[in-house]
Amino acid sequence: MSQYNLTLSGTRPIDFAPATKEAELRQNLFTLLTAWRGSVVLNRQFGFDPGALDEPTEVSKALITSQIYELVGEYEPRILIQEVQFVNPQDDPDGGRLIPVIYFYEQEVNADEYTG
Repeated sequence: MSQYNLTLSGTRPIDFAPATKEAELRQNLFTLLTAWRGSVVLNRQFGFDPGALDEPTEVSKALITSQIYELVGEYEPRILIQEVQFVNPQDDPDGGRLIPVIYFYEQEVNADEYTG
């Protein structure tokens, strides 16, 4: 089982035909965690709740991590998160942002559990 990681920073173009399962999982994870909750017309619960960003840093980290686990569990069952870390603020060129790095594996799911 291969471990993958994804840093949630910047923007990425949508690839409508990802070449690999890894590329598809990365894209789905990035889309899920960079969409603001309420911005998807037919599913207002999809995406990240930005309220977590208004808290003190350590509280924000805990809330962001919790949301990542919850959203992935609900919307992308093929991903098994191993760990969520944050980029060191000194390594952030814009300074002071909380940038999650998600370490994950692909996991098998029943066809009944996943309709993607």
